[in-house]
Amino acid sequence: MSAMPTPVRSHPCPADPADLVGRWVRLDHGASAAIGVLDDARREGGSGGWEWTLRTAEGVLSGRGPLAARPLTDPAELRSARRGLRAHRADLAEYGAPDDPALTLAAEDLDLLELEAAARP
Repeated sequence: MSAMPTPVRSHPCPADPADLVGRWVRLDHGASAAIGVLDDARREGGSGGWEWTLRTAEGVLSGRGPLAARPLTDPAELRSARRGLRAHRADLAEYGAPDDPALTLAAEDLDLLELEAAARP
């Protein structure tokens, strides 16, 4: 058996942002961007826009209109998200109540981020 290098395959961005629900994404909205877990994305009436909710370490963002979301794959963005989420989780563990559901959610988000980063080619 020989060790032949395999070509790197890019994973196309889903055509429908609803396919990204439950994943870590970079969401460009207006003049800024946010990184987090896309909790919800559904089409608005007949306008062709979207109604969306994004969970970040800083809180929950929501909006309406065009939705430009892509899976989080950039190594620098992954490191930044990981650092921010670890700091948020540490703050919750130190200063929050032991039974705070936000601590469990932060741990789950960090696990999801690590899983998606490991699965990335």
